[in-house]
Amino acid sequence: MKTILVSLISEQTIPNILIGAHYKPDIFWFISTPKMEDKRMTECIENTLRLKGLLTQPDPIKKVIVDQDSLTDCISKIESLVEDITGEVQYIINITGGNKVMALAAYEIFREIGQKVVIDYMPIGKNEFVQVFPRRKPLKVSMIRERLNLEEYLSSYGFKIQNKDKLQTIKSSAIACKDASNWILNNYEHLKGLLGFIYKNLKDGRGKKRYHFQSTFDRNPARIERDLLNRHGFELQDGLISKDMTKEEMVYLTGGWFEEYVFNEVFDLVLDNILDDAMTGLTIENLGGVSNELDIAFVRDNIFYHIECKTLGEGDKDIVREEVYKKGAISTLLGKGEKRAFICTTLNKISEAIITRGQDYGIEILSLDKVRDLRNRLKERFGRRE
Repeated sequence: MKTILVSLISEQTIPNILIGAHYKPDIFWFISTPKMEDKRMTECIENTLRLKGLLTQPDPIKKVIVDQDSLTDCISKIESLVEDITGEVQYIINITGGNKVMALAAYEIFREIGQKVVIDYMPIGKNEFVQVFPRRKPLKVSMIRERLNLEEYLSSYGFKIQNKDKLQTIKSSAIACKDASNWILNNYEHLKGLLGFIYKNLKDGRGKKRYHFQSTFDRNPARIERDLLNRHGFELQDGLISKDMTKEEMVYLTGGWFEEYVFNEVFDLVLDNILDDAMTGLTIENLGGVSNELDIAFVRDNIFYHIECKTLGEGDKDIVREEVYKKGAISTLLGKGEKRAFICTTLNKISEAIITRGQDYGIEILSLDKVRDLRNRLKERFGRRE
């Protein structure tokens, strides 16, 4: 006996994907609208189901486009799908999406069929669903055990990872440099001047594959500064600092080290099973072809979060403005009014006005001391799983 999952399409794609992953049906029926097709919501769901390996049957998908405000149209088009079925099937109907008219039409049609019909509803933001037909007392609540990884989550909202083939290398490099990045952060107050000097004098080398760095430091480097220069292969002679640098070395010493430090703090929580997945250095593209770069992104319990990293005392206002712009560009991932975005900075102090402004946009801004305690802060927020 085949199983058919009937899903009502809306901008909330995650419930349809999670219910699909839970039941693993043979056939998917999508009840969509012209507006949702214009936004390519069904396409997002299909792409994610393919990523999860759930579209294995021949012709596993059927789709009808309904007038969401016409009960007659909704009933007629859903009934046309049912009439084409031969043989014994089990129907599972997910009425989480769509609107009230679509949900009412689906409920009435499949309730009349009666046997071998289950109608479910999944509250937005929860990893559980309620069986509303056949009705039980108390209501039957089932947990969703499925957890989306980052690629699946991004796909569900129409984002693809442009640099997917490079992410494992980026991740491996960050993990390999964990001790070096920790050392810089632990000694940042003593290294800030030298790092600023390197940053300033690399402006002509940015974007190049190789660059010969050569500049005179304005004082005799302290022991800890000499240690940094030695660790990264710089030559120091009579105040002249020089080195033939690769693009990767330039990126690392102009802020990449900080991003890698933060990523390792986050990734350790993935290893501890507190978070589900994390990536760094992503370039994502939406369905309209617009790209965005994300320093760090992670998921926990099918909710997306992202972190931007800012170094060298960049202006408070610029920090918030840039992140607010980016948050707007990926707002479908973040949800409204929820604190799912972080800015990690090397600033010792951040004005209350800027912190408040960030909070107004759902962004938590962390000073250097709070970044040093990031792992514990995230543990406290998310807690351990049973």
